Amino acid sequence: MQFSKTQKKTILKKNLLLSFFLCLALGPAMAQTNDFKVIGYLPYYRFAYNSQIEYERLTHVNLAFANPDMSGQLSLDGQDPTPVIEAAHQAGAEVFISLAGGALTPAWEAAWEHLMLPENRSAFIHQIMVYVAENSFDGVDFDLEWSHVNEKYSPFVLELRDSMDAHGLPLTAALPGTYRYPDISEEALAAFDWVNMMAYDLTGSWDPNNPGPHSPYSFALNSMFYWQGQGVPKPQLTLGVPFYGYNFGTSPVSSARYATIVGWDPANAWADQVDQVYYNGIPTIVDKTELALSQLGGIMIWELGQDDFSDLSLLRAIDETVNGVTQAEDELPLAARAYPNPLGAALIVENPGPEVLLGRLFDSSGRPLAAAIIQPGTDYQYPTLNLPAGLYVLNLQSGGVQRSIKLVKP
Repeated sequence: MQFSKTQKKTILKKNLLLSFFLCLALGPAMAQTNDFKVIGYLPYYRFAYNSQIEYERLTHVNLAFANPDMSGQLSLDGQDPTPVIEAAHQAGAEVFISLAGGALTPAWEAAWEHLMLPENRSAFIHQIMVYVAENSFDGVDFDLEWSHVNEKYSPFVLELRDSMDAHGLPLTAALPGTYRYPDISEEALAAFDWVNMMAYDLTGSWDPNNPGPHSPYSFALNSMFYWQGQGVPKPQLTLGVPFYGYNFGTSPVSSARYATIVGWDPANAWADQVDQVYYNGIPTIVDKTELALSQLGGIMIWELGQDDFSDLSLLRAIDETVNGVTQAEDELPLAARAYPNPLGAALIVENPGPEVLLGRLFDSSGRPLAAAIIQPGTDYQYPTLNLPAGLYVLNLQSGGVQRSIKLVKP
């Protein structure tokens, strides 16, 4: 299946009506400023994609993960970060070094335990600052996770914060979507310039008997509410989104790059599930970006190397949503028809065009009522006789084009 040239722009028209109703539900929207962050993690094992990543669409790049040996010498598993740092800086993005990560080897685990001891902490932090200076990093992201977050965590963060302040550099953290480690003190949490909420991995390979979405929109909302409840201000939260999915149809459950999923069929870019593979396609990524724009300080990506480097890129969808790429209504090359309006017994959506069409119907609160992939030359009917009177929105997407139609039920 091939997409036409009209699909070369991703998410061209934002659904302002849905954003309005969502903001009513969530509270006052944040003022949109140039401070909105688009942060992409890039693991050292994805450095080969350096030339394909559009760093100009990012504000920050977090290189992941640097870990120490027992002497405190940091390394990205022997990989040279210089080409990535230079490319990102040339595109205007800041580059942070992300420390630790969620998959420590026994040697890294032993080193962290040793170096975070009070008697070793200061010398290790000095080595971190030397590593930052030598590689021209713009900040540090601390990503020690789960069982490795113990009583040493908060004193380490506070002392690292002092050193970062002395050099005028920011310190951030990646934390689970809806869980605060008990050993993170109030002072340590407040020490981070912002927190990257990992609002994904709700299920996965570790939970094979629980198939389903691992990063639904509801998890994004729950993560936002959770960390606000922990006292983190909205501007200091970024919403994490996944560029990967989980395939519950394999044994064991396997992960799948977004690029792999759309490689099976480009139409998969407009869905969140293919058979037993669950992921975030373009519509959900756009919805989450709009949520972050209205409520938070930024959006975070794990991880850039799993994107599809084409017109179906999720990073492009984020960037064009953030920057409000639009077209005039009469320029939108969607030939679809939706009728009747006002609604009667059924809503009919016709797709006379040559491309697959994704249609989604929402009520006035932004709650999804129906979704369908409408093949070329076919139509879709949704019964509306029993819908309450009110305003509805039909969102149509094909390739890189999006269009919203207001509908009324008398």
